[in-house]
Amino acid sequence: MRLSQLTLIGGVGVLLAAGSASAINVDIDYRFDTTNFFGSGNPSGAAAGLQARNALEAAADYFTDILDDTFNGISTPAPFFSQVFNGTVVWDWTATYTHPATGASGSLVDETILPDQYLVFAGARGLSGNTAGIGGSGGFDVRSNPSGGFTQGEIDQLNQITDDFFSDVTTRGEVSGFSRWGGAISFDSDGSTTWSYDHTAAPSGGTTDFFSVAIHELAHALGFGGSVWQSLVSGSSFTGAASTAEFGSQPSVSADVSHWASNTTSTVFGGAASQETAMDPSISSGTRKLFTALDAAGLTDIGWEVSAPIILLVGDYNADGFVGIEDLNLILGNWNATVTAFDLLAGDGTGDGFVGIEDLNQVLGNWNAGTPPPPGSVVPEPASLALLGLGGLGLIQRPRRGNRGVQAVRRG
Repeated sequence: MRLSQLTLIGGVGVLLAAGSASAINVDIDYRFDTTNFFGSGNPSGAAAGLQARNALEAAADYFTDILDDTFNGISTPAPFFSQVFNGTVVWDWTATYTHPATGASGSLVDETILPDQYLVFAGARGLSGNTAGIGGSGGFDVRSNPSGGFTQGEIDQLNQITDDFFSDVTTRGEVSGFSRWGGAISFDSDGSTTWSYDHTAAPSGGTTDFFSVAIHELAHALGFGGSVWQSLVSGSSFTGAASTAEFGSQPSVSADVSHWASNTTSTVFGGAASQETAMDPSISSGTRKLFTALDAAGLTDIGWEVSAPIILLVGDYNADGFVGIEDLNLILGNWNATVTAFDLLAGDGTGDGFVGIEDLNQVLGNWNAGTPPPPGSVVPEPASLALLGLGGLGLIQRPRRGNRGVQAVRRG
């Protein structure tokens, strides 16, 4: 089993199969990180800034892996000039967002968005109260600006160009479901949040796990808690069909109508471990929260195509759902060998390209975890995997809000 991409997050882990190659790419854009929070301007230093960036990229990769939608790109057409009369048409569109570093409304004119790209601006600023992060999807304005006269053939051509351009901007070419150019997220940088930036290790007590907050805010940037979401709220209940089926009844929402109610639990998406949902309003100190099945159902209800990852336990090198003697034999069979990084069947679960004591410790640390497969069963090999981990539990709640910066949609 070879892994084309793998991210180690630490603790008791799970392996997540990556999504298809032709699907949404959640692309983090740092142009508005004007304080260089994700670099040398991080209050805890440049190394912490790099860790924060790596954690955010890992969270973005997670959504890239589970979202199967395909979106048209957005590119402003070239001006059109009549070949017979004096007519001209100029098109333009504006992406609106909340500036991650200032909180002010921002806009970009005629930004090029690639096919399947979902652009998310990221940065940091001081957030009020106990807020650790904030995020939301962006808005847009799109126009055609004709003047003068045209032939009927030119009018037909112009109408087609306008329809295609408006479709790309407003729905990304999708017939139904949630679709935007992207959004913006911001993280607290005023010192009131004690961050644990390292996504390769479980967060320590007294710290807020940056990776967990990144997952939460990226989901808001993808529309969780936004206007489409809120259209499915009735009173204190969420009426989405997928969420109702997953929860067993209509799940309750928080007072801000943008999250699940506090302490709502589900299972890790694609797995069986129970935890508090990633998309309730808060996270406890020292806790890592992964995306859950109910969180994924919420994205499904607003129109995303979401695929559950295949989950394997850390130490389960042969992917049979159980950590035991067969996994140990894979390691011993290649002991001290140099192999392809993350080639589990060769015994490298740590990704260092060497089979040794660290790989052995993965197996021994999870020995007898999982369920032994039936005799003679065959386990398919996922083509691509990503390794996530479950951190420890904490006690101190730190409220975490999102879904800000959602802009009004206008069509001109």
